[in-house]
Amino acid sequence: MSPRPKLIKRISGIPASSGFVPLHGENAEPVVLLFEEYESVLLCDYEGLTQAEAARKMKVSRPTVTRIYASARKKIAEALVCSRSLVVEGGRVYTDLGWFSCPRCDLLFNTLSVQSRTDGGTCPRCGDPCREIDSENINLKKYRTMKKIALPTRGGQIDDHFGHCEFYTLVSVDEAGQIVLTETMPSPQGCGCKSHIAEELQEKGVTVMLAGNMGAGALNKLSACGIQVFRGCHGAVLQVVEAYLRGEIQDSGVSCQHHDEAGHSCGHH
Repeated sequence: MSPRPKLIKRISGIPASSGFVPLHGENAEPVVLLFEEYESVLLCDYEGLTQAEAARKMKVSRPTVTRIYASARKKIAEALVCSRSLVVEGGRVYTDLGWFSCPRCDLLFNTLSVQSRTDGGTCPRCGDPCREIDSENINLKKYRTMKKIALPTRGGQIDDHFGHCEFYTLVSVDEAGQIVLTETMPSPQGCGCKSHIAEELQEKGVTVMLAGNMGAGALNKLSACGIQVFRGCHGAVLQVVEAYLRGEIQDSGVSCQHHDEAGHSCGHH
């Protein structure tokens, strides 16, 4: 029997800090607090919500929040008691905050996809001031038929590690070759050739992947899903997309060779 797929949890935003370290006597091995675990502490402890209220905010069941919250509290306690650093990253999450619309060039974007951990408000393409909009009123259906480009992202830049990126930025391009929408998609946080990320991107209508480093296994899975891959990309996500649209991006032809925690080679065919 195949394992039950993990639910994607809604969070209010990426934390302002990526973690904390002890003042003295730090243990070498950090504790990793997932984004959804951080969110449960934010809602239940900082904002004082009940677990039922937190569940509605995160769009999951109450038992799921109970499990996530218990895990978060244990990890925080372990970091404090064992003098281990606390790293906040990873998980299966999405956020619908930080959406802006540019009145000059009509670009619709989420700040996470272009400049991580900032307030936004300035168009990343034309530089004009933008107005924040309510994500509940965004109709993404009209962008489904447009060409979509995916980029593994961390901190608003191309992430060199395809399978361990912070999230994927999806960029919609109209018939005139203009970027009209940037949105984010959660990363499964694992080996690209083991996860179902290729199928999920295909369902989203992605046909091009602009990436940094990538193993041959992930490359083969993306290619089998009809997604053309360009490796060796670096820089801010929108700048990379614009370079691709100008015909300046070529595949490096280089596949990375590395192993994950279980010793699985990501350079296989």
